[in-house]
Amino acid sequence: MTTIWGNWLKESVGFSQNRAGKLMRLYEEFGSLQSALGDAGALGRELPNLSYTHALILLGVPEEDRAQFISDIDIEGMTTRELEQAVNDLKQSKQEKEGLQKALAEEKENNIRLAQERDNLKKETNDLRKSKQELQQDVEKKAMENKKLAENSNLKSYQRVSNELAAAQIKLLTAKIAFCYESLDKVFKELTYEMDLLAKVDSQVHGEYKKMLNGFLIKAMEARMGGRKGGGE
Repeated sequence: MTTIWGNWLKESVGFSQNRAGKLMRLYEEFGSLQSALGDAGALGRELPNLSYTHALILLGVPEEDRAQFISDIDIEGMTTRELEQAVNDLKQSKQEKEGLQKALAEEKENNIRLAQERDNLKKETNDLRKSKQELQQDVEKKAMENKKLAENSNLKSYQRVSNELAAAQIKLLTAKIAFCYESLDKVFKELTYEMDLLAKVDSQVHGEYKKMLNGFLIKAMEARMGGRKGGGE
């Protein structure tokens, strides 16, 4: 069938089978485009006179963008190279737009994740605060018991309660330290994440903040080391 069709094309219209296939595809692609341009309202243009080469180049424009693309440029006044460049520019612009949309979607997901982490941190903070209050109440209770035992001069019971009080105080202090450490760790991770985002957006501003943060950390360490040295002396 292919051979008969090819021979008929060559003898009747002087076309190769490949060229005929391209012409049929052009008709399929552009046959409905005239009505699309006519119904576009603001576009308000007829389908321009296209050369065979120009029409083939236009097949590189996505079908959903083709009517607007044809309406926006003067195809009849463009060379083949200019039209190819315009099509390539459109493809690149569309790729950049899709890339930006993908980046925005990823940023949105990151923001959702950060919001969830903040909510979890708030819950953990509330739980730790509640635990700290309970421990504080326990310390106060033990302190009252200690006072009563001391007044009754019961040395053995007094010593036992004193030990319990010391243990409760240690437990309270370790809970406070754990709370501060977890809060600091989460804040530092969030700060690092935000600094990484800033580095991608504006490296100069990122550098200024990085220098400021480094200076702050160095001063804090120097002050801490100085305070410990003074305390040791």
